[in-house]
Amino acid sequence: MEKAQREDHLIHCITNPISINQVANTILALGARPVMAEHPQEAEEITSTASSLLLNLGNITDVRMQSMRISLRTANACGIPVTLDACGAACSSLRRDFVKGLLNIGRFTVIKGNYSEILALADGQYSASGVDAKADADEDTIKSAVLSLAADTGAIVIATGRKDLVGADGAITEVTGGTDQLSTITGTGCMSGAVIAVYLAREASADSVINACRYFKKCGEAAATAEGPGAFMVNLLDNLASPKIELDMTLYLITDSTGLEEDVFLAKVRSALEGGVTILQLREKTRPTNEYIDLARKVHAISQEFGVPLIIDDRVEVMLAADCEGVHVGAEDMPVAIARRMIGRGKILGATAKTVETAQKAYIDGADYIGCGAIYPTTTKVKTVLTPITTLDAITKAVPIPVNAIGGLNAGNLNILKNINISGVCAVSAIMKADSPKDAAADMKKAFLDLRRDK
Repeated sequence: MEKAQREDHLIHCITNPISINQVANTILALGARPVMAEHPQEAEEITSTASSLLLNLGNITDVRMQSMRISLRTANACGIPVTLDACGAACSSLRRDFVKGLLNIGRFTVIKGNYSEILALADGQYSASGVDAKADADEDTIKSAVLSLAADTGAIVIATGRKDLVGADGAITEVTGGTDQLSTITGTGCMSGAVIAVYLAREASADSVINACRYFKKCGEAAATAEGPGAFMVNLLDNLASPKIELDMTLYLITDSTGLEEDVFLAKVRSALEGGVTILQLREKTRPTNEYIDLARKVHAISQEFGVPLIIDDRVEVMLAADCEGVHVGAEDMPVAIARRMIGRGKILGATAKTVETAQKAYIDGADYIGCGAIYPTTTKVKTVLTPITTLDAITKAVPIPVNAIGGLNAGNLNILKNINISGVCAVSAIMKADSPKDAAADMKKAFLDLRRDK
């Protein structure tokens, strides 16, 4: 659910002057380059050089309509992903008819609109007043409209609102989160379209679109303020620009070097990564700082080969000295808010939580994910207090960041987590003490993925 990588993508936007500044700044915040050309005589030339095309129907004019036709044809011919933001389609037959005309001459990668706009495009008889989303249809009706429009057009269709509904390949993905403050300033819908266009430049897939929706909502949450709409807009742009690292929390390994020679320990870490570990935590509770830094650098060199983030347990100074991707703090370690100030906004910050209240506070204070447990008794050298499954379930529902289960878990006992919306599982002994960490990691990862599919 994270931001597009900083790459030299040119995003061609034919959009409305009401929000053109916000759209351009959003694209810049994501590390891409905006060009807002709308003259028909240059539309083909500029579109052909772009990585992604964004068409927005807001405040539509004859000139922009002509340029959109030209740019759509050009983008399709060049294999450039196209996002259509159907702004105002529910309140204007002109715009609805124009979309029909565009679909006759080209295809869209994504069609985006609020609930009313998607209903209007799927059902020619539906209309509404104004450009705001209306809540005069139930969720099942909106989902049906999303899937119908996706089937008819071959596009990924997004109905945005309190819950974004993303339709692709005959299925709906729900993206929750955000804040009511997004509706207090003009142009946030247009900004979300810009985020999608940038993500498509990176990878034109349904997963990329879903991640774009998640990222925008997450930034909205982080930007929420009691100071007013002006401060919220500034906060929103700041959060969009904040560099973040994508997290795959599926299988989180916490190391244990007890009784192991360094070369054996490093070999076990490598083997586990070969088995599919997606995030790695180096835990050395008693090792002196200089030795901890030295070991962290060696482990980091291995984890980087696999593209897996390395998290340092507890010790912010070790993380900074070894330039690792993040740090994890427990209940008795440095407070989350202080750790966030020390490591900055571009590093991963994990936190341990055993109650809904501590999880919510950790999220507010800047945590990127929560580790929750112990689910079962453990044999590690770390003190553990058992966490009821009901508490784990409540925590996953109380915070919008990933939550992983930890404590005595292995490939054979994950069924206790069925129907709980965790992002992944953590392991220590199940992998580190296995004869083959690679096989143990692969088995545990498969068991979790099977559990998630059966949910």
